[in-house]
Amino acid sequence: MLSRESETVKFKKTTAQLKEGVISLCAMLNKHGEGTVYFGVKGDGSIAGQDVGKKTTSDISHEIRTNLKPLPDISIDIHSINDKTIIAVQAKGTDTPYSAYGRYYTRVDDADTYMDSNQPLRFFESKDTTYSTWEEQSSGCGIDTVNEDLLIQYIRTANDAGRMHYIFNNTSEALNKLNLIANDGQLNNAGHFLFGNDGPVLLKEVMYPTDDRRDFADLKQYHGNILECIQEGMRYIESNIRYSARIDGLQRTETPEIPIRAIREIIVNSFAHCRYQKGDSNTITITQSRVTVYNPGGLLHGTEPRDFASGRVGSKIRNPLIAAVLFKNGMIDAFGTGFDRTFKACAESGVEYSYRNDEFGFTFTFARKSTEAGRTIPDRSERLRNDTDRRIMELISKDQYITTTELAERLGVSRPTIARHIKGLTERGVLERVGSRKSGYWKALY
Repeated sequence: MLSRESETVKFKKTTAQLKEGVISLCAMLNKHGEGTVYFGVKGDGSIAGQDVGKKTTSDISHEIRTNLKPLPDISIDIHSINDKTIIAVQAKGTDTPYSAYGRYYTRVDDADTYMDSNQPLRFFESKDTTYSTWEEQSSGCGIDTVNEDLLIQYIRTANDAGRMHYIFNNTSEALNKLNLIANDGQLNNAGHFLFGNDGPVLLKEVMYPTDDRRDFADLKQYHGNILECIQEGMRYIESNIRYSARIDGLQRTETPEIPIRAIREIIVNSFAHCRYQKGDSNTITITQSRVTVYNPGGLLHGTEPRDFASGRVGSKIRNPLIAAVLFKNGMIDAFGTGFDRTFKACAESGVEYSYRNDEFGFTFTFARKSTEAGRTIPDRSERLRNDTDRRIMELISKDQYITTTELAERLGVSRPTIARHIKGLTERGVLERVGSRKSGYWKALY
């Protein structure tokens, strides 16, 4: 019999409750920086025992690595008590806040509870290396410069998302709720750039008919606030990319050449991480074969998108007040997971992408699938020649960072077998390895 549950200890009867166990680890990490979940133990501490098969520990590791962000230090140990087997999963980490399945949790006694919408922001405010004092400074603009209709709609959306519980009463009260009023009673810079009606943010939009970018087909400079610019950027790209049509019965289904959810993640990221202090502008460029989104902020501290996507590091936020507002209305989910969703959406749709992060800013480029001049892509059934091929690609589409060892464990085959199939998939143009064997990731090409 083990001792009782606490703020750092949780019991689960079996690994059928693995998802709940991952949530408990998340909650304990956010509260105490460590915690342990025992599988095979009843709620009262008595030993129920847990069956341990060939893939049990690898399944636990995969579930944690895929759904707990950023990834903490994890240890998985098997113990025998009174001839019954239990599994102890311990997590340690200080890169708070942690999220599980896109939500933030904390621990209260022996229960896991949702964080309120302000708690994640407080974690980021405590990290002075990422906190922007510029956001809190007075903009010199009064509350009367706010787009009140947009603010009211924002409050409604945040309530619908379950991240605010506030009925709009007046503009001043609502802005205070969002921490957007400076000490002098004026809008702070974050509030002005988010809701100002005087067009404080510039978005440049340009389209070229060819890739040489000599003569533009469309050039536009859009002035709005951050929320308006996000909407405009989405509208501009959606209106200027191609769609393939399919008839299912009486329904016509149109599929964009670039997944909309991936575009949305990059657009929102562009405005959340933008450097607004110097008057630089975000830019969307569309050419014959590419869609490029640029913001002058860049990623902080030399981090790379794949670091966030893999969960190796937590989000480093340039503008935490702005990010918190975008989080409350659902534009941002768990901080730091947007690149993961972007990469997976592109992999599922067979869209190639690239990015560049330098002293000038951050640029993300989507390749337009429908302009692959002269390239014939074999039918998918010709390139996935057997069930093992299909199962490998299914696992990779869910986790671009899965290792060959994990593939072998999950499919119940040897590593040489996995290596042989991956070689064939690579030669047939189905799969590509990006980066090194240790720190790279898989890229689906179909």
